[in-house]
Amino acid sequence: MASSRLAAVGLFVLLGLALALATVVVFGRLDLFGDTRAAEIVFDGSVNGLGVGSPVLFRGVRVGAVSSLAIVFDPDTHQARIPVKIRMEASKVMLPKRLREQTPTISQWVTEGLRAEVVPVSLIADGSEIELDFDPAVPVRLHPGIADLPEIPVKHSQGEIAQQLSQVPLKDLADSALSTLQSVRRLADAFNSSLPVVVNNAVSTSAKAGQALDTARLAIENLQTRSDRTLSGIDRLSDTANRQLNDRGADLHGLLASSNEAFANARDLLGNLRTMTDEGSPDRANLDAALSDLSAAAASLRGFAGDIEQNPRLLLTGRRQ
Repeated sequence: MASSRLAAVGLFVLLGLALALATVVVFGRLDLFGDTRAAEIVFDGSVNGLGVGSPVLFRGVRVGAVSSLAIVFDPDTHQARIPVKIRMEASKVMLPKRLREQTPTISQWVTEGLRAEVVPVSLIADGSEIELDFDPAVPVRLHPGIADLPEIPVKHSQGEIAQQLSQVPLKDLADSALSTLQSVRRLADAFNSSLPVVVNNAVSTSAKAGQALDTARLAIENLQTRSDRTLSGIDRLSDTANRQLNDRGADLHGLLASSNEAFANARDLLGNLRTMTDEGSPDRANLDAALSDLSAAAASLRGFAGDIEQNPRLLLTGRRQ
């Protein structure tokens, strides 16, 4: 009975180890059966969020993963350092054809300026990753008494980061944030106090606008009614004028005909007068003779009238020869 329990516990432990190994291989993307290169990075400060299987990137490209972490404490200096071992897949790094026979080592890459640093995956998540890049300007700080594998220097030490953080004016930022929040609160209070007045004014303005619209609508309706009446009167006046013009058309035509006839008669009369007044015309001679007789008769009548005026008795006795 006891042996069966021990066998079950052993089987459970083996399954747990197998599951852990599978997790590291799958999620850590470790190539246990491929060509890999091991290296070590010694951090002086915190590596919060870093764990076994955390990715190792080179300018954003995943080239390996973290294989182990540890803590090394020196009781003499009371300093604690964290050596982190990584495995990089050799197949991820390709060289030009002329250099493929001379694959450089980790130490040679370090000499060329290879450096490492811990960066957070995001501002929200707690995970971190190791970022590799070439930066020859960063001085090399190695720990030969701790690292068992080829060591990659750290790009930024924890002291430098702490110094940079200490230079940040946190108090000023906090005071500015508090002042901003107080201003926002005062603005909200003022808005809350003035909002009912604004709403009442808006309601009153809306009511007045509605009354103005009703008045304008009534005025437009009255104007439309008057316009319809005016247009109807204009239509009737136009019809009446058309009828009167049609009725007076015949009279006007007759008047024009009579006028033409009168003009023709006047033209004939003028022609006759022109003919009668012509010097060689017989009518002109007869007219001259008649005028001469009338002139003589008028002269005799004037003489007779003069005689009668001198001697009225001539009307009774007459002239004596």
